[in-house]
Amino acid sequence: MNLVFDIDGTICFDGQQIDEEITRRLTNLHNVRHRIIFASARPIRDLLPVLPKAFHDMSLIGGNGSIISEKQIIQTLATISHTDFQIIKDVIKKYDLNYIVDDKWDYAANVSATNEIYKRLDPLHLAQKQSIDVITSPIKVILLNISTQHFEAIATHLSEKAPHLSLINHSNELNIDITAQHINKYTAIEYILGSNPEYIAFGNDHNDITMLNNAETGYFVNNKALNLPIFENNYKLNSIEPNAASICKILDQLLDS
Repeated sequence: MNLVFDIDGTICFDGQQIDEEITRRLTNLHNVRHRIIFASARPIRDLLPVLPKAFHDMSLIGGNGSIISEKQIIQTLATISHTDFQIIKDVIKKYDLNYIVDDKWDYAANVSATNEIYKRLDPLHLAQKQSIDVITSPIKVILLNISTQHFEAIATHLSEKAPHLSLINHSNELNIDITAQHINKYTAIEYILGSNPEYIAFGNDHNDITMLNNAETGYFVNNKALNLPIFENNYKLNSIEPNAASICKILDQLLDS
């Protein structure tokens, strides 16, 4: 079976590494020929430090589906157009926003060191930090620390002026994730496995909704800070507690099946 795992908040709870007991079970599942796919909001650059080296050859989805790595060969699936990127940059300038812009490997960033996401930004110094104007093929943009009073206006402006973008509005965190149109974790899964793929998925956030809703069986690692009523009528979706023990219980069931 194909098993797809989000990382942060799903199988990684400290932002730095996957729990050892989860890692052991994932290794065992791989050894009995289950295919393991990791699907993260992180770009591949920032996904690698979280994964044990033995997992680096597996299928990796990064940037909310904008980029993949298979056997350590990285491929960009879609970039944000020059026109849409200019609209984003105009918004950044107008509202004086913090941001992270990723291309295939390097990045541009203006983010406070106190922001949680700062700790996950190129922790092994694998890439080059660039000026935002040097980035010509962005795969993903995060707008950070948007003021409450401006959040809805910014989200609406981007939706209307740049309809060829995919937006994930994290209103609870006051962040907006931006990729090219029709790019998400599920479209990347389809690229890897083919159309109508069969898989089991684990996720915990807005960017996992499409992936979970299209899974044969989905496990929503219950982030109580989120209000995701879209899952209420999905009989294929199971809600589990956000801890390693709950994940390991499901992985043990898969190992025994």
